[in-house]
Amino acid sequence: MIRHEYAQSRGNLVYYSYQLFEPFPQISCIVSTRLGGVSEDHLHSLNLSFSVGDTEQAVLTNRSRLYHIVDVEPQSVAQAHLVHGNHIEIVTSQSLTGTYQAFAETDGLVTNVAHTPLMIPVADCAAVAFFDPKQQVIALLHAGWKGVVSNIVAKMVSTMHQTFGCRTFDILVAISPSLGPCCYEVREDLVAAFHEAFPTHAQDFFRLRPDATIHLDMWAALRYQLRESGIRPEYIEESGRCTACHLDEFYSHRAERGKTGRFAGLIVLHSAT
Repeated sequence: MIRHEYAQSRGNLVYYSYQLFEPFPQISCIVSTRLGGVSEDHLHSLNLSFSVGDTEQAVLTNRSRLYHIVDVEPQSVAQAHLVHGNHIEIVTSQSLTGTYQAFAETDGLVTNVAHTPLMIPVADCAAVAFFDPKQQVIALLHAGWKGVVSNIVAKMVSTMHQTFGCRTFDILVAISPSLGPCCYEVREDLVAAFHEAFPTHAQDFFRLRPDATIHLDMWAALRYQLRESGIRPEYIEESGRCTACHLDEFYSHRAERGKTGRFAGLIVLHSAT
């Protein structure tokens, strides 16, 4: 990932982009941080969610600052209202009917419409970005453990193929900062859910720590699903940054015991060139 600072009067806005997408000027794909906004107290400072107790004006100001970075209009942004499922919404030019619209019960968004940004707010789960430069298709999904167990990654790749004719070996994928295996302690019921979903590979997704706790390696699970779906290993970029370990830059629901904001992944197709 590439770190950027956008200078402004009240603290620099810090965000990241992906090296993988650098050769493609027709898209912007960024990940925000918690730095450079106006939210206060434990939401300091670039919170992008309306649902965590922030003021509406603070969130609107924060979003406006982020959108300015990639030159998009607020009314054009498609956002998913996350439920930890595997529903994927195909965003068309007729989909957006109002400002700040969130698609209900949706954890994945995909489109080939230029100037229609896709946004996924997160605070430990991964925002996973997809781009097919041949078919000019972008996508973004929310990858928590429930979505991974319900195979949302494979469903997104299949949706891109069936709806837009994308070939798996053309698709590039980038994985945002999220809760890492260093901090993702889990219970036996979650381990059992992974073993039921991936009986031959689930053991590769967990680490037994010296204190006998079990930790989930979500990054390994995502890599497995992407490769099983036909994505080339060299077309996958992982941030490798744990949100709980980097509270100076990211929100973490786990590390901050639920009292936190949301950063976001955002991707937009500027033109079909």
